[in-house]
Amino acid sequence: MAAKEAVITGSEILVACEKVSTEAEVTGIKLSYRSLEYTPESCIPGSGERTGWALRMVRNRKLGVAGEWGMIDPFRLVDKVIGSCRYGSEAVFNFPENSPHYDFPPDDDELKQMTHEQVRNYLDQLQNEVRKSHPLAALSARIKWSGNSVFIVNSRGLRGSYEKTTSHSTFAVSLPSDHGLIQSVYTLNTAGNLPSRDRVIDMLMLPLLHGDTKSAEISGRKNVVLSPVAFSLLLQAVRAGVSGKLLAEGASPLAGMEGKQVVGSKLTIRDLPGLDSGAANAPFDSEGVPTKDKTLFENGIFTGFVHDLESAALCGTKSTGSSGRNLGEHSKPVCTNLAVDPSVSGSVDTLDETGSGILITSILSAGGSNAASGSFVFDCGRVFVFRRGEIQGYRDGCVLYGNAYDALSRTAAIGSRQYRSGTDLLPFISIEGLSVR
Repeated sequence: MAAKEAVITGSEILVACEKVSTEAEVTGIKLSYRSLEYTPESCIPGSGERTGWALRMVRNRKLGVAGEWGMIDPFRLVDKVIGSCRYGSEAVFNFPENSPHYDFPPDDDELKQMTHEQVRNYLDQLQNEVRKSHPLAALSARIKWSGNSVFIVNSRGLRGSYEKTTSHSTFAVSLPSDHGLIQSVYTLNTAGNLPSRDRVIDMLMLPLLHGDTKSAEISGRKNVVLSPVAFSLLLQAVRAGVSGKLLAEGASPLAGMEGKQVVGSKLTIRDLPGLDSGAANAPFDSEGVPTKDKTLFENGIFTGFVHDLESAALCGTKSTGSSGRNLGEHSKPVCTNLAVDPSVSGSVDTLDETGSGILITSILSAGGSNAASGSFVFDCGRVFVFRRGEIQGYRDGCVLYGNAYDALSRTAAIGSRQYRSGTDLLPFISIEGLSVR
């Protein structure tokens, strides 16, 4: 979506708002994507394009929002927002004025120009690497890579736009064994390039490397090593807890904890919207406020909340450039690319540092968990029992439960290498004394 095209459409929507509101904001997004469904039997290419526009407006001091995909009629969109304003929340903030300087690296054309054939070659090579470990293993995958153009304009003179290219990848490996079919799934998102094959292999093959071990019994409190995939799910509580919206509602477990030790001193957790390879990177948030990298926990000490304009106004502070929303939805404070600093020494998977315990490579479901309070109940499927740093057996049907902040306060070791999981960039983590059944 060229900037000129976006300006014209966005300005038309603002003009349609003039007689009903002096406070309006228009955002637009265009996705031009290609995809590839890959299995041992077939390879199916796909492509498409989607354009969407969203309008937020203040009318009678009420905030309304609406959005549409495809061809839009500006006046129909305005009518939708007027209806939303009737039942909207009180507008406690003003839209930003003028256009700040947005610093964003130019989009890399390598991924944008990548063909279906090139992606298939990438997957063929990945399949070959998988079969070096297990000749009977079968790889399937879905990769979607897209050029994203984003634009924002409001009635106070703000203008902003950027372009980036992202890939969204899901890989699965199936392996027959004496205990039935074993499957490993790994999902991650990147910007500017396809995922590193060696890191994908590490995560995909981890649950499959010990298929010949014997079943073992485990229960009670155990030392637990979480792979980056499992660690990412535990960090959903952090994503929720640092939200200024939860703070404004009086529901954050981190209220009043700024400057205090909350998680283990080995943990430094950052939110990195400026991460070049991060799929959630952006120069400004969904309200046009410039983004900046933030340290959420430094050596275990909580440093502060993330805010959008509304939560900042309610909490008597300033936006941290952390607004996010889906098309046609109200804004809320969000984290982007969460990253945990790796250790400068030690092993990659922390098994040696932990000694004995269980290794959790994935989580099947999190039913019964509550990210807002931090409580979790994880159905982990198959986990691996290790002693003296070596895998000794496995257990199926393992459930891990507790409170995320209590668990993170028990951090014993951090891995020395980071891996992608979703938009997160995480190492392995070793946690002492978690409840398992």
